[in-house]
Parts: sequence; C-alpha cells; structure tokens
Amino acid sequence: MLNFNLQQLCGPKCRDLKVENPEKYGFEPKKLLDQLTDIYLQLDCARFAKAIADDQRSYSRELFEEVISKMRKAGIKSSIAIEKFKLLSEKVEEIVAKNSQSEMDYSDAPDEFKDPLMDTLMTDPVMLPSGNIMDRSIILRHLLNSPTYQWLRE
Repeated sequence: MLNFNLQQLCGPKCRDLKVENPEKYGFEPKKLLDQLTDIYLQLDCARFAKAIADDQRSYSRELFEEVISKMRKAGIKSSIAIEKFKLLSEKVEEIVAKNSQSEMDYSDAPDEFKDPLMDTLMTDPVMLPSGNIMDRSIILRHLLNSPTYQWLRE
C-alpha cells in the first residue's frame, strides 16, 4: 500500500495529480512525500524490506530512485535521512535479486507448485474452501483489494 502511494506521487503518472486549488483541499504533495518516507524510515527492518520487495504490483528500483531524487531536489529530507532511505532501497534490491534468482531456479517447477493467479512458486500454500490451492500472501493481497474470491465470486 505504501509503495502504491509512492508510485502515485513520484511514478510515471505523477503529473496526472493536478489539483486546481490545492490549498482548499489541503493537497501538499511535498508534505505527503515527507510523511510517507518517514513511515518507510521508521519501519526500516528486514521484514519490512522483504514486504516492500514482495510488492510486485508497485515496487520498482526506478521508483525509489525517483523518490530519492525528488527528496534531494525539493529539500524534503536531510542528507542523513535520504542516505537511510537509500540504504533501505539497497536492502530491498538485494532481496529482489535473491527472489528473482530463486524464481529462476524454480522456473520449471510443475504447475501444481505454482500459484494459479500469479504463476509464481508457492511458498505458503493454503487450500481454499473451493478446494483450490493458492499462495497465502497472494490470496490475502487479493482479498484486501476485493472481498470476493475471483473464481467463485464469493
């Protein structure tokens, strides 16, 4: 969720965030970026870095580089805070590289070991009431976005 918000603020479509009267609505993108990056810095730990890396929908190295660039350019954070954010980004990249290596190692795994929704190797398979087997993290993420189970619409 945090990565998605960062993507909206600093990603390729950030120019679409035009507000005619930002003061009226309290829209302060620099302040919002400052607060979002504060959250990242406060939560900086191995589990959080793994969660960022696992967010295949919104995370990208380029996004984090753009965030760092915007923070420097706008003077949003101190150089120490920017460096900490950069270190977090590097930790995440290491995890992403490790994950992609393991995906390459298991790329020829039988379909029964792959999640049917994302076609990735299941690390925590769960059986759903329908009898289908999915990776726990993927079905949880899906249910956060949609209260229905995709195949049964339940």
